[in-house]
Amino acid sequence: MTYKDFLCDELFVYWRTHPTEELDRFWEQFMLENEELRVPFDEAVAEFDRLRVTGDRFVQHENAVKKLLSHRIARHKKRQMSRLITSLSAAVFVLGLITTLYIVGTTRENREPSVASVGKVMSDSQVKLLAGGHTIDISNNSTLDLSEKKNSAIVQDSLSQTEIILDRHQTNKLIVPFGKRSSIVLSDGSKVTLNSGTEMDFPSSFSKNSREIWVEGEIFIDVTQQTGLPFIIHTPNSLITVYGTSFNVSSYSDEISESIVLVNGSVEVKSEKSALLLRPNEMAVIEKGSVVRKQVDVNDYISWKNGYLQLSKTPLIDVLQKIGRYYNVEFRYQNDLGLTEKTCSGKLFLSGNLEDVIEAFSKLTFLHCEINNETIHITH
Repeated sequence: MTYKDFLCDELFVYWRTHPTEELDRFWEQFMLENEELRVPFDEAVAEFDRLRVTGDRFVQHENAVKKLLSHRIARHKKRQMSRLITSLSAAVFVLGLITTLYIVGTTRENREPSVASVGKVMSDSQVKLLAGGHTIDISNNSTLDLSEKKNSAIVQDSLSQTEIILDRHQTNKLIVPFGKRSSIVLSDGSKVTLNSGTEMDFPSSFSKNSREIWVEGEIFIDVTQQTGLPFIIHTPNSLITVYGTSFNVSSYSDEISESIVLVNGSVEVKSEKSALLLRPNEMAVIEKGSVVRKQVDVNDYISWKNGYLQLSKTPLIDVLQKIGRYYNVEFRYQNDLGLTEKTCSGKLFLSGNLEDVIEAFSKLTFLHCEINNETIHITH
């Protein structure tokens, strides 16, 4: 554990903001039993206290939270107060975000701000498999397995299992719209998890000479190693050659850059102008035809497949874009909110209730969010 893990722990944060004798005894006993964590624990306490006393802006924000909570309680006076506490602490934004949310303010002219948006809503919200001229609806979060039987896909969801016959020589397309997710086991055993807003073309079975797929959107893939037969992924901006590995590819058409994050193994990334070989815990960023290497925490980029987003000084505009894709919603906001400059750190748990996620986001960022069908309006 590092000090960041403590800062992202809701009980730790609650203790620092609402100290009691019971909590004091709990953490004292915890450190007696985990002396090896003494250094990161003390660092987390110091960092938390530093954030609390860094300038008047933080104090004002703390008061704003109390005011906002009072406003919410009054507005929802028919609901029990425990509902508010549960929605904040159970499975939405970890309270650690309060400690690491750092707002960068800029001076702006007093004028009527223009309205911008992030995210787009897709009217067709069903996962689809296009195979041999047929379109087949697939349940959300289901898995297609092409490795069990030749020339067929076994579709497994939480309730049933069905078999789809495939032509051996055909190329198929799996379309995962915003708000949905899916996964597939390819004929060689390679496992692919598809995020919202992703399309992937793949053959019913790989030939003896090649293993190739085409992707637009975001996937996490665990490639089965086959000696002398690399796995190749085509994206709109790159050619990725894989030699038995796990990594994440993000290549959305509405983003200016593409990224490949390597968990383990070896990956060669080629763009229009350059190429490089990735090592584990590195990311290749492709923009305007060039590839740049960066050292990263891979969990910041692959946590989505486990049902949450790990955020590390992530711009709020990027957080909203990820939420928009995951729940198939659009955010409209005033430009003077500075969502590109403001950043946050912590964990966003992608629960099944969008209202809970938006309510927690509103509380922790001091922004007012109003849900109107598939559009969410954000104001001061």
